[in-house]
Amino acid sequence: MSRAAWPLFAALGLAGGLASLFWAGIDHATTTPALAVLVLVLFTLNALALAAAGVTAVMGLRGAQPRPAQNGPPPDRCAILWLICGEPPEPLAQRADMLARTLRLRPEGARTQIFILSDTTDPVAVATERALFGAISGVVYRNRTAPQGRKPGNLSDWLAQYGGQFDTMLVLDSDSGFCARKLARMRRIIAHDPALGLLQAGIALRPGSSRLARLQRLSARLTGPVFTHGLARLSGACANYWGHNALLRVDAYRSVAALPDLPGRAPFGGPVLSHDFIEAANLRAAGWDIRILPDTRGSFEDAPETTATHTRRDRRWAQGNLQHLRLIGGRGLHMGSRLHLLAGIHSYLSAPVWLALVVLLGSGAVHARLEAVIALAATLALLLVPKLAGLVRLRGHLARKSGLVMRAFAAELAVSTVIAPIWMLQRSGHVASVLAGRDTGWHPSGSRGAGARHRGRGAQSAGLVILLAVMGPQAWLASGASAALSGAMVLPVVGPLMLAPWLLAWLDAPARPNRVAQYYDASTKRFLAVGGSGAALAIHRPLWADGIATSEQAAGHVNTLIGQAAMQATGHAPRHVCDLGCGVGGTVFHLARLWPQTRFSGLTLSGEQVRLARTYAEWHGLADRCHFLQADFTRQPNLLTKADMAIAVESHVHAPSAKAFLQAALAHLAPGGVLVLVDDMLSDTRTLAPTDARLIDSFRKGWRLGHVTPCDSIVAQAEGLGYATVARTDLSQHLHLTRLRDRALRVVGPVVEWLGLDRHALFANMVGGNALTESYRRGLMRYTLLVLRAPEAVPLPRGIADTAA
Repeated sequence: MSRAAWPLFAALGLAGGLASLFWAGIDHATTTPALAVLVLVLFTLNALALAAAGVTAVMGLRGAQPRPAQNGPPPDRCAILWLICGEPPEPLAQRADMLARTLRLRPEGARTQIFILSDTTDPVAVATERALFGAISGVVYRNRTAPQGRKPGNLSDWLAQYGGQFDTMLVLDSDSGFCARKLARMRRIIAHDPALGLLQAGIALRPGSSRLARLQRLSARLTGPVFTHGLARLSGACANYWGHNALLRVDAYRSVAALPDLPGRAPFGGPVLSHDFIEAANLRAAGWDIRILPDTRGSFEDAPETTATHTRRDRRWAQGNLQHLRLIGGRGLHMGSRLHLLAGIHSYLSAPVWLALVVLLGSGAVHARLEAVIALAATLALLLVPKLAGLVRLRGHLARKSGLVMRAFAAELAVSTVIAPIWMLQRSGHVASVLAGRDTGWHPSGSRGAGARHRGRGAQSAGLVILLAVMGPQAWLASGASAALSGAMVLPVVGPLMLAPWLLAWLDAPARPNRVAQYYDASTKRFLAVGGSGAALAIHRPLWADGIATSEQAAGHVNTLIGQAAMQATGHAPRHVCDLGCGVGGTVFHLARLWPQTRFSGLTLSGEQVRLARTYAEWHGLADRCHFLQADFTRQPNLLTKADMAIAVESHVHAPSAKAFLQAALAHLAPGGVLVLVDDMLSDTRTLAPTDARLIDSFRKGWRLGHVTPCDSIVAQAEGLGYATVARTDLSQHLHLTRLRDRALRVVGPVVEWLGLDRHALFANMVGGNALTESYRRGLMRYTLLVLRAPEAVPLPRGIADTAA
């Protein structure tokens, strides 16, 4: 047997043995022959697919043969194509900006061009895209005024306009990212292999915030490497294309780019949704090699954050893969390409196959003996082979963290086992919907679905129907005990379906809730209502300077001071301002009216604040210049484009330390940019007395702060990072500390803290507010406006510098 053929024979032999055992376990005397043949066929289909997956994973343990390394800068002219269609543009702007800056430091950068190819149609969204991407040096933005043909049409239009100027093209989706060093390696590989038409990179999942995103990333890290390496070894020069994170030879792709619509109506007719598989098949049929570079380092994408987004994407993929039933028999296709298409088709048909087996065997329509049960158990055990292979590979690479790896393996196995029946039912519904002739249409991956409150109710109903279908015939024809036994047998499937609403809500929830984000999500509307800031939209403290007559004026006065400080520091209006901890946009809107040519970016941890800020931006007609993003400004990457000015009003204290905030601000500022900081700062660098220290600690814990630092220390740390101090103003005399609310909190705050109620946002705000007011009364705090200028040469943040070499 040849080395290339043994995996096929191993999968066939394993599936054949299980099918024989299953057939022997059917009670043919009491089972209708047609049903016996039907369950055998269904069982064999899934057993063969699982056996093939297990063999692929085992092959991946050894890893694919590494491509020979090439030296020197790649000689080709390369285009990086990011495609966007209605998705939020801010994360893509971050990645494009970082990659453009990195390429400028590399020798091949002069022969590389980044394109943003947009099919977005909403005028406001298009204006936002133009503002964001137009500000990034080295990026060409193009929006199609009349988008036709979806993604393939977008690429075809680019080929017609720009294709002749480039040798290779890196195709990326809006949620994809790529490392310059990885791209350079792939370009060298293609340049030294004239037969290679497409090189698909392995793809890692970026860390997400929800439990669902974390679960997908954990599964991908566990089984992804062995699958990708195994697939690379098995497929050789007849690999597949996954639609993004792949480098294509322009001349090769141009020859297969025009995909005609399938005859007839959708869902089986019309545009080919999963066009990537077909493009790969056509490339191979035309004589081009297609290979996988299985290493995932430097190639990544986002996982769906919610079950609604996951389901919507899976429905579209189901329709696209089932369309391949009409194309798999196409003339001239390579056998390897047909197997890739078949694997995609079966990945969706396997769900209704399992569902049919559950109902037919559980209801007693097919009578099974011990041999059939053993065959079923062995087939289900094949699901563990890729996970175990991944575990072996991970433990080999992370020998010092074997305990952590084992815990991760156990957690992934437990959660994926519980939710598997829900995914099975959803995929069965997708297949039924396609077979019923219902077209999915297309929605941006970042859009949200409706009906979140009712999600999972259908799975509950289906679980009840399955339970009745299994137990009903047994109760009618046999006995109650037999019905109870049948119900118990399908409980591992029915149980998760009955719990689907709660399981889906649990998956959608944040994996590690951010205490600061939770605090502001729960408190922002109350701050706006109680604070009396009115149109100023302020959630910071009011300043009652001379001439201030109303609470709205007092709330907005700090914005006036920030504008004056900026003009004194720069002498002109900045082009781009970034508000680090923007609240609901009050400061941004004030400055936007003051500087009508300036662009603004607001970052906040709170999703509720982002929602409100975007709503207010629409109301004020400022949505084209004022953009708001839910992000942690202390983490990389969170940079949109470099700002001439960054502001932080009562937000820098939420960073882990003053130094962490100052370093993060450098990542957002252009060289020589101005940072305006307004916040509560300790008045003295000396060690606090125990009672004073407890007071500051109550303030910090109540308001969910990371640090409270003396102003002198902040200035010293800033100058140590290269900042220059421009101005420093004590605003404490403009605070009112004798309001009725402050006097009431002086009584209520200590009681609430003593009762332990400060775990809740409302009471925590009371405790922190009282502690802060008392700190000012004792002279421990100063409300300070600090203006700093960033150094003229700002180093690349860590992560960008790592990939620049």
